[in-house]
Amino acid sequence: MLSEFTITNVRNIQNASLTLGPKFNIFFGPNGAGKTSIIESIYLLATTKSFRSSHSRKIINENNHSLTVFGRIEGLHEHAKLGVEKTLEAKTIRVNGKTVNAVSELAERLPVLVIEQDSHKLVESGPLWRRKFIDWGLFHVKHDFNSVWSSFNKTLKQRNALLLQGADSEMIDNWDEGLATLGERYSELREDYIQTLEPVFNSFAEELIADSDFGLNYKKGWAKDKSLKQSLSENLDRDRLNGRTSSGPHRGDLVIRKNGKDIREHVSRGQEKLLVYALNLAQVSLLKELKDKDTILLLDDLGSELDVNHSNNLLQLLSRSFGQVCITTANLDTIPLANMEDVKLFHVKHGSIEVINELSINND
Repeated sequence: MLSEFTITNVRNIQNASLTLGPKFNIFFGPNGAGKTSIIESIYLLATTKSFRSSHSRKIINENNHSLTVFGRIEGLHEHAKLGVEKTLEAKTIRVNGKTVNAVSELAERLPVLVIEQDSHKLVESGPLWRRKFIDWGLFHVKHDFNSVWSSFNKTLKQRNALLLQGADSEMIDNWDEGLATLGERYSELREDYIQTLEPVFNSFAEELIADSDFGLNYKKGWAKDKSLKQSLSENLDRDRLNGRTSSGPHRGDLVIRKNGKDIREHVSRGQEKLLVYALNLAQVSLLKELKDKDTILLLDDLGSELDVNHSNNLLQLLSRSFGQVCITTANLDTIPLANMEDVKLFHVKHGSIEVINELSINND
């Protein structure tokens, strides 16, 4: 778990040091107080990125030129000190006091998932969101995924460069063999993962929306009846015209079906949100089952996303076997505290953070 956490110059939080609880950490206060900036900082520590903006200038406090986040991880399988510094031009990652280059050094030690107002896009928007969702899970449960992913993307980038340069067919074909081998393996990893995830997802969907028997189908990004090498060869003229590769796992997608039909045609916006929770909880549960790894779940503005009954159902699920949960809310009344155990409350106001209470509520 993330036990100690320090934030410097992230948006309106100039300096804050927190000791997080092992289970539920609830940050409440008025809009604009800095609640989301706290969980954004945890996400920064795990990924070096924000889930709110890709521009460093918007994340770094307006009166400063850099931000830092520092955290201490303590658990059965991991003890580490992590740090991230970002300026307008660069970033520095430190693990146990040593500078490292790979973001994966952070991500492996601190699995983090965030569910916020844009998370419904996982269901209703384009395939990029769903590809990222699958690959997050694969990164944490398949030891060879990162190597396959990295090699595939480097090879794809090279092929696209050759297409733009107008390289001859023989030169492109030399790259196609490797791209096809990597792409087929990448796709196999995704398909296997989705098959494993599907029953876990259905279990959570049953508990959250009283419905199950959803189907998770992976579309691999090229014709079912052809190899990737065939598709690359047959689509070469089109790829030359567009300057990019049209076949491969970079065009894959996850389709969620109910009774054989795409669920986007049959569910409400509220049900979409619950399905997003079910998908993310399934990933977290699977990571715990397969690798005995806890994930920090970041739930932003929970009170506005779900009504009290659904919030209660969700929090009851989270209380059973998951790791740390960090929740932000503008209205503490929307959080069913009486039904929760091991809760630590933080009042956030004008960028300052005050511990209000640390309690363990017993339902007996």
